[in-house]
Amino acid sequence: MRLDWQRRAALLFAASLLILSVVLVFFAIREVDREKLLKEKEIESEGQRLVDTIDGRAGSLIGEAEKRILQAAKKVRNDANPVQAAAALKGLLSDIPLVSEVFFIDDEDRVVFLNARPLFLLPGEKPALKEVSCSLESDERWKRAEAAEFRLNDLSLAASLYQGLAAKTADPALDAFLLNRLARCYAKSGKLEKALDTYRQQLRIGLPDLASEGIPLEIVALSQIGNIDLQSGQRAEAAGAFLELYQGLVDSKWALSRSQFETFTKLAEGRFRAAEGELRAPLRAEWEGRLQALKKIEEERLARTEILEEVRERVIPRMRLEARGLDTDSGRFLRIAEPTDSSLLLASFLPLDANTILGILLDPSALARGFFPSESRKPGPEEGLSVVIVDGSGKVVVGQGLGSPKESEKGEDSKLLFSGAFTDSFPPWTINIYRSGVGAVERQFRLRRNIYILALVVVIAALSFGGFLAIRSTAKELKLAKLKSDFTATVSHEFRTPLTSIRYMAELLQRGRVRDEARKQQYYETITGESERLSRLVENLLDFSKIEAGMKEYRLEETDIAALAADVAGRFRQQAAFKDFVLETEIADGLPIIRADKDSLARAVFNLLDNAVKYSGENPRVVLRAWSGEGAVSLQVEDHGIGISKPEQKKVFEKFYRSESALESDVKGSGIGLPLVEHVVQAHRGTVSLESEPGKGTRVTIRLPVGRTEEKKEGEHG
Repeated sequence: MRLDWQRRAALLFAASLLILSVVLVFFAIREVDREKLLKEKEIESEGQRLVDTIDGRAGSLIGEAEKRILQAAKKVRNDANPVQAAAALKGLLSDIPLVSEVFFIDDEDRVVFLNARPLFLLPGEKPALKEVSCSLESDERWKRAEAAEFRLNDLSLAASLYQGLAAKTADPALDAFLLNRLARCYAKSGKLEKALDTYRQQLRIGLPDLASEGIPLEIVALSQIGNIDLQSGQRAEAAGAFLELYQGLVDSKWALSRSQFETFTKLAEGRFRAAEGELRAPLRAEWEGRLQALKKIEEERLARTEILEEVRERVIPRMRLEARGLDTDSGRFLRIAEPTDSSLLLASFLPLDANTILGILLDPSALARGFFPSESRKPGPEEGLSVVIVDGSGKVVVGQGLGSPKESEKGEDSKLLFSGAFTDSFPPWTINIYRSGVGAVERQFRLRRNIYILALVVVIAALSFGGFLAIRSTAKELKLAKLKSDFTATVSHEFRTPLTSIRYMAELLQRGRVRDEARKQQYYETITGESERLSRLVENLLDFSKIEAGMKEYRLEETDIAALAADVAGRFRQQAAFKDFVLETEIADGLPIIRADKDSLARAVFNLLDNAVKYSGENPRVVLRAWSGEGAVSLQVEDHGIGISKPEQKKVFEKFYRSESALESDVKGSGIGLPLVEHVVQAHRGTVSLESEPGKGTRVTIRLPVGRTEEKKEGEHG
């Protein structure tokens, strides 16, 4: 049986590789002796290469993290303050294990930490608490209420006055403050149930930054609820209130100084112990478990807060000093290494503008782990080499191969081969390369074995790859044949539908069966629209055919993009008037004139609008935008329809390809619209991008450079 060309190619490829592998094995055996002589020199150069590789990997890891953080920061910070930017950036940190913290420093030396809020205010920070009592100082009813509570000790009158004030205010902050005072009066007068209800009503308002005499009112309310429950013998409820207070403190719900945080945590834990002491054993064990879980979280966050304190006191002043005179547009981060008593602070920063600095705190442990990926068994291709990275005190940070320098020194046949530092001493560690010697016979045996294994692997890989190529080639041809078949069927349907409509309506008009003038006009318009639809389809097919043949020509002339966009929108509204859609235009004023092929560019935008209406689903709203900036003019078509999944977003620009969502929605199309658009845009030295989310719509943006573009005859197959 005669083999097809794919199988012949695969067999020929496999046979040639088998011959090549035999030759390689033969020469490998002959080269054993020569390899032994060159081994020593290669190992020495390998030590230098390993140092350079690890140093380069460190720079790559840090640079990539800096780049991603900077891109995200610039994207969300265009019109945002540092707090808003931090909130928007928070989800990014989980994807970058090398970065333990991102923070912003403003011109008033305020610091906004992104990853986790510190347990308490760091040195130099001021609490952003809102004191409300000062706004009531001029109110006579307030003065009478305070006098009744403190001077006259008339708690009923004071409660009545506070209640009257609370009923008349529309300010939630004043309302919460007055409810706190009212609850206090109820508690003093022994009306404990009313006091509890009033404190809970205050807590429902929220406002954690509301304070009285520097103490957040929510802390006061939770503490008082626990005390009242404890006084009333409600031990479980009291324990729950103090545990809720402890939870809020651990979650940094309130802006407190360190002394306040320590005072309130001791208070909450002490009162919790008093409340749980008289509970039954099973319930007491449950409450104790909750407390211990919170204390564990507190320990972790306290350790982190202490690191942030070190950053605030030791790193940020250096950043401020070194940032002076630095070009904010350079995009180059500066790096700081600051050893502390218990750890090493690695920070990178970049001034975003004259007032704000973007800071990144790196995790030294994650950085050290990144030097040796888990899939890497050894630091380099040479046996007997090991890498040990040590800090300034000689302590091993991370190693691969030998465990530590001391292990190297113990070996009779091991020695320090090479030592080097990281670029700019960041991180401030030393890279030591050690070599442990092996016997000559063992080295020869390992080398031969490796060569044989390598030869075998090459043969197997080559055969597998050759088979893969043959199968892939056949599958690709079958897929292309199917796509062409589907394309032919789809185009036939695209022609048949409007032709059927035109023929049917023309026959009705010809035979005089339509007598109503309005109906006649409607039929004329439909025939015209279907004819234009056929014309567009034919033009697309002709363009596609020319592109495939490499004969597509573009005639460039001075073009007003604003006028072109408006004209396309107007023609589209007329030609698609029978469709249910809404087309909105947002065309900026003063768009620059560019050199473009008007017809091709208009047809590209028309195709985008046609696609947008086709796939708009139940929300037939389409927007056409045009604007300029950064040396380019942009045209954008946005719909709010079925959208395209992320894996398919690149494939839709392939010829004949149609997305799954389009096929499921039973919308007809040829699969050449977007490839034509991309070809036209590329011919104008522009770019086309697509953003989409299933169920929410699609946005396609054409970006054309402003400047002279020479006329071009396409010489590539599209």
